[in-house]
Amino acid sequence: MIQVQLFFVPMMGILIMVPLTALIFGPFSQYLSQAIANGLVALLDLSSILTGIVFASVWPFLVVLGVHWGITPIQLDNLARGGDPLNAMAAGATFAQMGIAFGIFLRYRKNKDLSSLSLAGTVSGIVAGVTEPILYGFILRYRRLIPILIVSGAAGGGLVGFFGAEMYSYAFNSVLTIPAYGPIPQYVFSIAVSFVVGTILTFIFGLGKEADASTTTESTNATTSETTEEIEAEQEASDKEELVEGTQIKIQSPLSGELVPLTEVEDEVFSSGAMGKGAAILPTDGKLVAPFDSKITSFFPSKHAIGLTDENGIELLIHIGMDTVQLNGEHFSSSVAEGQEVKQGDTLVNFDVEAIQQAGYSVVSPIIVTNTDSFKQVASEKSRHVEPNDTIITVVK
Repeated sequence: MIQVQLFFVPMMGILIMVPLTALIFGPFSQYLSQAIANGLVALLDLSSILTGIVFASVWPFLVVLGVHWGITPIQLDNLARGGDPLNAMAAGATFAQMGIAFGIFLRYRKNKDLSSLSLAGTVSGIVAGVTEPILYGFILRYRRLIPILIVSGAAGGGLVGFFGAEMYSYAFNSVLTIPAYGPIPQYVFSIAVSFVVGTILTFIFGLGKEADASTTTESTNATTSETTEEIEAEQEASDKEELVEGTQIKIQSPLSGELVPLTEVEDEVFSSGAMGKGAAILPTDGKLVAPFDSKITSFFPSKHAIGLTDENGIELLIHIGMDTVQLNGEHFSSSVAEGQEVKQGDTLVNFDVEAIQQAGYSVVSPIIVTNTDSFKQVASEKSRHVEPNDTIITVVK
């Protein structure tokens, strides 16, 4: 019975779909291609700039539908008359896709899968004009790229129409085929605009929360998967500097997690020491407690950062995550207020580590002595796992 099914089901599928494809879908595709071609001819007579904007915007989707070959006879006829503007306009969409791939590569360099695929797509587009891997592998998968493709493609296509650039011998759109177009300077400027706009917009807006979160997780996993020898060497090199003479004040950890040097924080505002010396913690849970008896001197409305001052005059800033101010308090909760006195170990803020990471943000949290210059020395402990009540920073008065 199973053998009969294995033979009969595929055979019936072929018997049904082949006639349908030949009798219905084939003619429909032909009629659609012809209608699009006629519309382009009419639009070209109206305005070359508008044609460039519209044609470059829709060209990738014509490719997806398989009706782009209906444009080829018009292009060949234009070539016979001296030059074809349509393929030059389509180059706006082609180079926009290359720019999108390059933007993905720049933004997701730490994600091996995304960076390797996007770089390969960029190179294949630039060298051979083959952008299907970009179109099907990225743009149709991450739909927030579609508006970027339309905008960047329209920018280049409109410029091609404005400059009157044309293709003088049939070629695919790539860097190597630039001599087939003219005037070359104006054509190169137009496709460069598409490429740059696509790159910048993709780098700014990215692929979405899922891709950003996976990149953050992969980067974290790569950091924690170093060999034992490398970890030991780093720990030896990151030992706390020798303390100078004076009264020592110990600052306890406000979080559970991995203590890391402040210099390894990705934000230069913290890693450069511009805000003061201290340390950073990659938290394993979302509970922030007071590191010492102190007064809350500042508390951001978004609850992502809090400032404390103790009886010794230490001004401590605790910043939960990187760029988390953009969450506007989402995934954060607290019952404390500015001006409140707190004791060591009191809960200050609760936050959802996993939700913040899924939103695309790093949870590495700097702990900074913002008035470092008021003390002889501010020294952090070596990298290790810490819990509340473990010393992470020593301040020497």
